Amino acid sequence: EFNLNITVEDGFAPNNEETFINFRYEVDRDLLKQLTDRSSFGRLTIFDHQQHLRTRILDSLDPNGPLHDIFFVFSEESMAVAANQYLFPVMLLGEDATDFTTIEMRVVEDLWTQFRFQEGFAPRSVRHPDTFDFVAFNAARQAWQEENIIIAATAFADGKDIAKREAEEGESSGTGTTSTSSDVKASTTSTSSD
Repeated sequence: EFNLNITVEDGFAPNNEETFINFRYEVDRDLLKQLTDRSSFGRLTIFDHQQHLRTRILDSLDPNGPLHDIFFVFSEESMAVAANQYLFPVMLLGEDATDFTTIEMRVVEDLWTQFRFQEGFAPRSVRHPDTFDFVAFNAARQAWQEENIIIAATAFADGKDIAKREAEEGESSGTGTTSTSSDVKASTTSTSSD
């Protein structure tokens, strides 16, 4: 409903395709840095990606935050896309035959900044034909995908609650609100609703 009421002043002037195209096809280095800052010893994990997914959804919904996304829409299809997108790099580009949970941070950076696979890329099943377990790989992928759908749906609900609470507090105090970390806001929402 919010997205249907975005004004011309917010970048939706007629024939303004450039804003949308730039927003969708330019890599946001700050967002990429948010993800890579989660790395340990130059590696990113599925858990790092899941936490980034959660934070990204919360930040997108925060109208007072610097990462508010006026194009943000969320549907069952969006959840499925997010569920896959946030495990795609680790699952697809990882190097180990049996550990599907981690990847070098530079590989993720290259994927998102250069929009291509690393030089000499071959799927795990090709690189490790004798030891790669398709059943284990698909089970891990499905479990993480299902987790990501829950993470995305929960973050979306929390984000809507935060935005609603901030709007109500702003109306009652008559002042604008200052953005707080999305993780802090979500933990406050979860605590207050328990």
